[in-house]
Amino acid sequence: MKRYYLIKITIFLSFFLSLTLGQNKKEIQIIKFLESRYSANIDSVSLFLDNNFIYYHSPYVGLGITTEVTNLGILIKAVSPFIKATNMLNKGDVILQVNDYKLSNNSEDYFIRKTKGAAGDSLKLIFSRNGESMSTLVFLTKQQLQQRTDKFIEDIKSYGNRWFDYELSIIDIFSKKNRFVIHYSWEGSLVEKGPNYSFRAIEIIKTSRKSNKIVSIEATWTEKQFIDQFN
Repeated sequence: MKRYYLIKITIFLSFFLSLTLGQNKKEIQIIKFLESRYSANIDSVSLFLDNNFIYYHSPYVGLGITTEVTNLGILIKAVSPFIKATNMLNKGDVILQVNDYKLSNNSEDYFIRKTKGAAGDSLKLIFSRNGESMSTLVFLTKQQLQQRTDKFIEDIKSYGNRWFDYELSIIDIFSKKNRFVIHYSWEGSLVEKGPNYSFRAIEIIKTSRKSNKIVSIEATWTEKQFIDQFN
């Protein structure tokens, strides 16, 4: 059975601190939502969300494609609506060559390095589609995945099934009218006594003025995401 006592202890301390530091009722509701989200309490999460809810993932600069390494080359599994290319890439295309460098089944690290950089940088790709070789110039652009309620909750369920235990700590929260900025840290393990994984996040949460339900959550950049562009 998965253990959730760590998150309960931490959230209890957060509520205690919220009272002593003067957090208002709306801020406490946001913390309760976060508790439900990371404990994968789907029914509770649904009650917090507005019918028009949107989750905006952290923006990043990239090609706008999801890939998988195969024996043939780099297989494109999904294409972002924000992709910019002279010859549009499609799901199922196989990237064979990047800037005159022929890819192989051990070229993943090279491909990842080449797809990091500044907005406007470009890569010349040669790819295969239905057995025909084609080429395109693809530009690095700002990408930001958006999710509606159903997909957001689906990811929460996947999260809940994955982790053995975890700890959620509220570092800071402040608000102005119907907007909240919350800074928190998360640490968890996949198996009992296994290695710990952790991250910190800052999210901007907007609620409806009429219903007080959450209309949107926007994840912000992390330092690691920024530095990774230069590696």
